[in-house]
Amino acid sequence: MNDQSPERDFIGDVELELLKLVRHLETFGRRCSLYVRVDRAGYLVLRTLDALGPVSANGLARALGLDASTVTRQITALERQGYVERCANPADGRSCTIVLTAAGQRVMREVERDRREQIRLLVSDWDEDGQASLGESLSRLNAALVDSANQPADDRRSA
Repeated sequence: MNDQSPERDFIGDVELELLKLVRHLETFGRRCSLYVRVDRAGYLVLRTLDALGPVSANGLARALGLDASTVTRQITALERQGYVERCANPADGRSCTIVLTAAGQRVMREVERDRREQIRLLVSDWDEDGQASLGESLSRLNAALVDSANQPADDRRSA
């Protein structure tokens, strides 16, 4: 780069590309059949339950970084579809544990398989290093977003 060229605005590039990514993902989700069986939010709940095992609604809400009332609504919808069930908590009979059912696990695996294939097609002409770099960068970005969400609002503004 010569001295007369303006310095590249990497943060501006990231901001614009994230904006476009969100738009493309929304369009992609509407055009494909990935979420016919279970919507995106429900799929994430199923994946989280699969990773955590039986958990309380509050524990699931913490793991997802969501308000408990939001997660309760998602659990109710998934329960109606037969993908999760509420079981009495053996340690505390007043509360219940959310459990992934066999049908929930099956639909989650089907959607996961379809999503992985769609992603594989999108990056099929990328070399392994590029694919690995994307995964690592997205992981770091997600971790930074979680860290940011856990900071008091005043700390985020000054950062």
